[in-house]
Amino acid sequence: NGIVAMMGGDFQAARDFSGRGLSVMPSHSVLLSCRTALEYHSGGLDEGAVYLERLLEAMRLVPPGPTFEYAAVAKQLPEIALVTGTADHFEVAESAADVVLSSPSAGLALIMWARASLAMVAVHRGDALAAEEQRAAIESRPGIMLMFTSCDRLLGLLSLTIGDLDQAMAYFEDAVTFCRKAGYRPELAWTCRDFADAPLERDGEGDGEKAVQLLDESLAISSEVGMRPLMERVLSRREILKA
Repeated sequence: NGIVAMMGGDFQAARDFSGRGLSVMPSHSVLLSCRTALEYHSGGLDEGAVYLERLLEAMRLVPPGPTFEYAAVAKQLPEIALVTGTADHFEVAESAADVVLSSPSAGLALIMWARASLAMVAVHRGDALAAEEQRAAIESRPGIMLMFTSCDRLLGLLSLTIGDLDQAMAYFEDAVTFCRKAGYRPELAWTCRDFADAPLERDGEGDGEKAVQLLDESLAISSEVGMRPLMERVLSRREILKA
């Protein structure tokens, strides 16, 4: 229920559900992962850091293997970096992802989370070779959510990192359509923000106007839902465009 509420943009309901669950199971990794993401996306960075440490501790308490604890840590750390703009704990994320991917018994969902982790690290570092490797690994799975990140948006970011602008535009368009249809408003807001970089970089006829429209939609959703980190990044991007 908490995950569904967060994906729809009802952060207060998501906080209530996760609080109820954590009061009974304070070390439950699913609940901790949801709450960590919620706090960071809504701007509660200090609170998010507390829940993140609890999630890391939950991982340390289980043997290394293809478990939710390792996959969740792998996915969560670089996602937080994309939200905050700071690259922390990437070595922990990569190590956790490698634990999952090196296991012959890992399930598909956990494999995809581990791949998403390595993909986001590649995007954050601007590593085109790593981005190409991860795009090849996940491009057969469009139209799905990897916890709170759409696979299509991630493919768009990877394509942008590689320099494949037309493919990036196509993936971002698919991500926007997917999120609108599903009602995933926070992910739609992030998709619009990331999508805006593609037409700006291509700089063709009408691309500047499209970028402004995407940023305006991202700002409207993030303001309504209460996603302060995203609001600040969109406002900063708009100021650069005006200049």
